[in-house]
Amino acid sequence: MKRFSVVLISACLLLPIAGCKTASSPTPPLAPGYQNTADQTIGETLAAAHAFYAQIQADAASGKYPPSDTEKAALNAFGVTLNTAQIAYLAYHTGTGTEAAAQAAATQVQTQQTALQSSITGGK
Repeated sequence: MKRFSVVLISACLLLPIAGCKTASSPTPPLAPGYQNTADQTIGETLAAAHAFYAQIQADAASGKYPPSDTEKAALNAFGVTLNTAQIAYLAYHTGTGTEAAAQAAATQVQTQQTALQSSITGGK
């Protein structure tokens, strides 16, 4: 019985060392039309920024959100940055631009969008 206990305890001590294979989830496939993960991430980031900007424009046009003059200037600057980033992204997407330039432009868009969201009345 003592020998059985020693074997059982030894086996229990070795199990954590042997362990189980760490579970990992498979990398999700790219959405159609994207070349790689960076392409998809930048493209989706800019698509979300365009949706944000379109919603702000619609809210302003309907009177739901009347921006101040300062906010209008910031929104116009955001629009210019967004259009510039879109050009950099499309150049990267088609192979005529660099990932670094597209990523830097997308980061600038995200930075401006975050600043706008915190400054717009109601925290849109």
